[in-house]
Amino acid sequence: MDQRPEVNAGSFRDPENQVYEVTRAAGGGKTRILRGLSQGALANYRLLSEEAFFQKAMDAGHIVQTSVLTAGDEDANAIMMDGWAGVLEHEPIPFVTYPYEWTFSMLKDAALLQLRLIEESLKNGWTLKDATPYNIQWIGPRPVFIDLVSFEPWEKGEPWVGYRQFCSMFLMPLMLRAHLGIDDLPLRRSYIDGIPPTEAAKFFAGISRFKKGVLSHIIFPANVENAIAKRERDDAPARQRSSRGQSTAMVLGLVQSLTRLVHKLSAKIRHTDWSQYDKTHSYQELDFDAKKAFVLKHASTVQREYVWDIGCNTGTFSRIAGEHCSRVISVDGDHDAVEQLYLTEKENPNSNILPLVMNLANLSPGQGWAGRERQAFDQRKNPNLVLCLALIHHVRMSANIPNVLFLKWLRSLQSEIILEFVNREDEMVVKLLTNKKEQYEDYNLEQFISEAEQFFTIVDREPLKGGKREIFYLKPR
Repeated sequence: MDQRPEVNAGSFRDPENQVYEVTRAAGGGKTRILRGLSQGALANYRLLSEEAFFQKAMDAGHIVQTSVLTAGDEDANAIMMDGWAGVLEHEPIPFVTYPYEWTFSMLKDAALLQLRLIEESLKNGWTLKDATPYNIQWIGPRPVFIDLVSFEPWEKGEPWVGYRQFCSMFLMPLMLRAHLGIDDLPLRRSYIDGIPPTEAAKFFAGISRFKKGVLSHIIFPANVENAIAKRERDDAPARQRSSRGQSTAMVLGLVQSLTRLVHKLSAKIRHTDWSQYDKTHSYQELDFDAKKAFVLKHASTVQREYVWDIGCNTGTFSRIAGEHCSRVISVDGDHDAVEQLYLTEKENPNSNILPLVMNLANLSPGQGWAGRERQAFDQRKNPNLVLCLALIHHVRMSANIPNVLFLKWLRSLQSEIILEFVNREDEMVVKLLTNKKEQYEDYNLEQFISEAEQFFTIVDREPLKGGKREIFYLKPR
C-alpha cells in the first residue's frame, strides 16, 4: 500500500524547507525526492530559476536537476498540507554519502564546486547562506550540489556568511592532510558540523603555522574566537557584534583567493599494500584472469541496479561489475587506494563507480541528531550483488571478527555475494599470521563452508592459485 511522503530524517536544520521521500508502486517502485518550501523560499526559487548562471550550472550537472511541482500532483498536495507553500522535485541521488567517507581529492573537488557556485552567485546578485559538504552529493565520481534553498539574494555590503563553515568543513580537513599528513577522516566523522578553528589551530605548531593559508584561515580565526569566548565567559553579558560592510570586490576577492588556495593543496599518494593492487597482487596472470572471468560470469547474468565492491583496492573488479549494473559503490579502508580509484574514474565522464573510504570493520554508523541524521552505511540502500574478494582473512585476523559474524552481516544485506576465501596456505595469510600469538585455528575452508551454508546457498565455486584460494557465488537462503 502506498504511503504519504515521509520526512527525511536528516532534513530539519533549515526552517525554510524540508525534504521528503516517497515510493509509489504506480511509479515502478522508484523513490521521489521532494522538497517543501516556505512562501519566502518559493519566491526566491522562482527568481533563481530564471537566472542564466543558475540554469547553466544545472545544465552542466553542477546542480541537481529540479522542477517545481504543480498543485495537481498528489504527493505535492500531501506535502503542502504540512503548511508548505510549494514543492520542488529533485533528481534522486543514487547513493547518499557523507564527507567523512570521501578521499582528499573528493573533498577538494567538492570544495571547488562550492566555491565556483558562490562566486557565480555573487557576480549575479545572489549568495549561498551555507557552505557545508553535506549539501554536495555524488553521481558516480561527479559532485553535484543539492541544497537549492541555500541560494538567497545577496544584499550589498554583506560578508560571505558561509565563510567560517567553509573553512571548518572543507578547508581545515584539506590543510591538515596536505600540510601535516594527518589522517583527517576520523576528525571529519567526529566533528560532523566542522572542525572548529580553535581545535584545528592546535595541530599547527612552530613553522607549520606559516604554511600557505594557515595563519589567515586557521590561526587568526582561532585567536578571534578565543578572545570572544574569554570576553563573554561566565556571567559576563554578551556584546552585540558587528561587522563592517564589505564591497562586492572584497567578498569576491576572498572567494577567489580561497579557490586558488584549494587548487594548490595536494596530498601525496603513498605506496601501500593496496594502492598498487593492480600491479602488486599475488596472482599469476592465468589465475588472475580466472578470478576476473568468475566475477564477470556472475556479475553479467542480469542488469543489476546496485553492486557493492567491499575491499575494492584500486577498482579492478568494480570496473568489471560496472559494465553490467547501474551503480557500483566501491569501498576500501585504504585511503590512497580509493584516492587512486577516484582520480582515475573522474576522468571518465560515463563512470558509474562511486569510491568511498571506510574501515570495513567499523562502518559509518548512524549519527547526528538521535542517531538518524546521518544514516549508517548499510542502512541507506541495499545492494543486489556484493563483491567480497580476498577480504575475509583481513576481517578475521586483522579485525578479530569471527567469520560467522561477517557472513551473518553479509546475509542481512539480502544480496547475492561473490566471495573469495583465502586459505591458510596462501602467502597473504601466512604473512598475517607471522608473529601473531593467536593462530585462528577456526579459520579454514571446511569451517568457512559450514558457516556460509547457514546463511547462503553455494551456487558456484572455483579454486584459484592451485587451491590456495577459492571463489564462491552465494545466494541468500
